[in-house]
Amino acid sequence: MHFVVDDALGHPDIKLGNDNSTITCSNSQDRVVLGGVGVSRGVHYWEVCIDRYVGDPDPAVGVAYLDTNRDSMLGRDTRSWAMYVDSSRSWFKHDNVHTNRCEGGVITGSVIGVLLDMDRGLLRFYINNELHGPVAFKGLSGTIYPAFSLNNKVQMSVRTGLSVPSNYLISTK
Repeated sequence: MHFVVDDALGHPDIKLGNDNSTITCSNSQDRVVLGGVGVSRGVHYWEVCIDRYVGDPDPAVGVAYLDTNRDSMLGRDTRSWAMYVDSSRSWFKHDNVHTNRCEGGVITGSVIGVLLDMDRGLLRFYINNELHGPVAFKGLSGTIYPAFSLNNKVQMSVRTGLSVPSNYLISTK
């Protein structure tokens, strides 16, 4: 799936560059922006490269419905599902509930992969090309958009149109 991050689908504090593939935020509080394409079926994979990581912020990546809250971290409402990650560990978050703490975090240069399988209603994450944790969320349905949240201590670049990782395809057979 090819998409660009859409500034019309983001908080006003979110700033886009590099043909809308690079995301920054002008606020110290987390803000949300969505990709410009929603999906309701198929298996999709995209990646986020952490270009800047200062201090120990908690960037989050995942998916959301179009009407998700843009004023706080992804996963704090019932309309978004995310993995948020610091320098040493991560958690899955939905409806402001944290689950499945996993060791392993991000630094500048880390790559977070997001695998959305709408045919099975599943969301999985990767860090640096390795599956990260168990299946994060099940039961996803409807039209869902790629989603990102960050503050002014993070810059991320989004890569889309990528092939689904072969280890996921093997595990579904």
